[in-house]
Amino acid sequence: MVHALAGGHEVATLTASAWSVAETNAFYGTSIPAERVIQHTVPAPWRWLSGLPEDRLARLRMCSVLRDARPLASQHDLLITADNYAAFAKPGIQYIHFPADLQPKPGRMKTIVNLYFAACDRLLGAKWTDASRNVTLANSRWTAAGIERLGEVSKPTVLYPPVLDPGEGLPWSERDNTFLCIGRFHGSKRVELAMDIVGRARAAALHGARLIIVGSAVDHEYTSRIVRIAANHGEWIDFCEDLSRDELNRLMGRSRYGIQAMENEHFGMATAEMTRAGMLVFAHDSGGSPEVLNNEETLLWSSEGEAVRKILNMPDVEPLRTRLKAHAESFSTESFVTGFQDIVANFR
Repeated sequence: MVHALAGGHEVATLTASAWSVAETNAFYGTSIPAERVIQHTVPAPWRWLSGLPEDRLARLRMCSVLRDARPLASQHDLLITADNYAAFAKPGIQYIHFPADLQPKPGRMKTIVNLYFAACDRLLGAKWTDASRNVTLANSRWTAAGIERLGEVSKPTVLYPPVLDPGEGLPWSERDNTFLCIGRFHGSKRVELAMDIVGRARAAALHGARLIIVGSAVDHEYTSRIVRIAANHGEWIDFCEDLSRDELNRLMGRSRYGIQAMENEHFGMATAEMTRAGMLVFAHDSGGSPEVLNNEETLLWSSEGEAVRKILNMPDVEPLRTRLKAHAESFSTESFVTGFQDIVANFR
């Protein structure tokens, strides 16, 4: 978003912790001019929140940012967040990554949760439900449909996330018979299921196939668990943590397959990256994954057995890869930048 706007607008960022333009450009392939961006961060008393796991005190962290955004609002024409709902001082643009209630109903400890929500509103100095005034963007048609069913915000506009072009990689015949499972090491990713699926496919026909699990250990307990499970499977499973962008691109460019086991993946950034790299990704038939994979039935599965069967009965590879490559242009970085610039230009 900053890359898309910095060339033609005066841009300022307000974040929970400091960020580096140079590091961002290096990792994401952006070309943000540092001199065109004014950076603000929240005061020291609140910066400690940015060091917590992403699913801990997320609303409090966001409210600490939005609290500082309120006095800055009058100095800017447009307020934008890429971090889901945001109760701005005036209507702005919010990018939603999964369908969720503005004010979720507590599943347990109702009194404590409602007190937490009230404390967040107090810190913010406004009601969280002010986010309903924003123009809402969604990262997939699945997310948009879920938000629309809730009926709390404006009808979302679908804007697929920008997926970097990793390059074409090696020809299919020169690639390794390897599966990649890419994503945060978190229980929602169901990495152990991916191991079972590839293990059964290996035993049935794909003898010698390997599985490389790529990601970051955001949940250390879960990471230890899947490492133990992998050791029980055998030496055909490897782990690669915190790869650089170039290292990841090279790995995708020499691998044939991807396996993604998460249910209701909101978009599927890793699936999209692997698809753009020319891989065939077998993903759970839920969430945004079918959109990313062009609703190709031969790649989508709903059970472990179905996943194994579809891997063992792959269709003619090259026509499928050609269709997927053409479809992947809809979530290219160029498509995102053009679409986002149009949305900003037409904001009312």
